[in-house]
Amino acid sequence: MELFLGTAFGFPTVALTVPLLVIALYWIVVAVGPGPADTEKKRRSSGRRPGSRKEHHKVLVLCEGETEDSYFDGLSQHLHEPLKPEHGSGRPVPNPVTSSTARRTDAKSIAKKALDRRDEGYSEIWAVFDTECEKVTPIRTQVSGTRCSRAEATVHTAVSHPAFEVWLLLHHLDRGGLNGCHDAESTERLLQRTVSGWAKGHRTSPGRPGTDFRDFAEGLDRACVQAARTPIDRYDGSPWTDVHRAVEAIRARIREAAER
Repeated sequence: MELFLGTAFGFPTVALTVPLLVIALYWIVVAVGPGPADTEKKRRSSGRRPGSRKEHHKVLVLCEGETEDSYFDGLSQHLHEPLKPEHGSGRPVPNPVTSSTARRTDAKSIAKKALDRRDEGYSEIWAVFDTECEKVTPIRTQVSGTRCSRAEATVHTAVSHPAFEVWLLLHHLDRGGLNGCHDAESTERLLQRTVSGWAKGHRTSPGRPGTDFRDFAEGLDRACVQAARTPIDRYDGSPWTDVHRAVEAIRARIREAAER
């Protein structure tokens, strides 16, 4: 039996045998493309899931006050600066890190605010706060145990005892130099003696007191090493901090942004 393929498919009308018809149908399928079922199968085999978290990692650092906000803003700029293209050449690398100050500054409120902001497009959120000589371990445990969907940010805590200034001091002093930092006031006094011109809050202009990351940049690696060696979640009068965990996460996200 003779079979014909019309010019509706873009071929001249010719007599075809069964084998030639099979070949013709194959090329028609190739031209039309795979169906929805094939597309879904390919997506599953590639490991991608509908609604999965975006590959671009954005980090929010939710801070207790202006001192922390000034530090983390300066830190992210410091780490991002080498990635900027020179003289307008090359593709600009976006800074994936945002820092902001919470309206309510107690540990419980900051942790709750961080959890409330999980659906704002960040891949991770760091709640940065002090113990102020209060036991905050239950708050940290609650945050770390909170489940989130693939589309929501993972929330972490970065805590200093008794105050964030312990973290700042480790940029300049070894752990043994923190003896006497039993409360926020004594820790702040030691930092003022150690870093000329330091004060709580933003440094609004050069020469004015305040917190400027440039006073701490050179000792960043030192602080991370010192903090990693310090036992945490203790309330026996020994100062400690695990802010280095947030710093390392920020470093990793900026490095990943540069590699894309």
